[in-house]
Amino acid sequence: MSNKTKSNNNKDQSASTGTSAGQDGSKKQFFIDTIAKFCDKCGTEYSITDIHIVQESNFSSIIHFSCSNCKSNHIATFIRPMGMSSRVPVNSDLSVNEISRFAKFDKVTSDEVLQLYDELEKVEDRIIV
Repeated sequence: MSNKTKSNNNKDQSASTGTSAGQDGSKKQFFIDTIAKFCDKCGTEYSITDIHIVQESNFSSIIHFSCSNCKSNHIATFIRPMGMSSRVPVNSDLSVNEISRFAKFDKVTSDEVLQLYDELEKVEDRIIV
């Protein structure tokens, strides 16, 4: 088996197993090789410092791509069993750390939205314009 084949096998294993931080660079390189090598907006080649793994499970990963040149951001979802990914541009003022933090929250229910609306209505009624 050639060194290149061994290297590719290691990349595949590290991306499919939730392993140590020492393998983080090879996971990021796997996502660059699999999902996007270049920025869609300006064509700059991504490096592992442009990639942040936001969330990871046995079945999927959420990856944040940030272009070092034009500062555009993309979020990608990689589905392991199918080897599929989807990537969308993100226009947000949230940092990668904030995205990671919010990704861990439970989804907001419609009842919670209605409750917040009612509370805001109460506050608005007390504000003198």
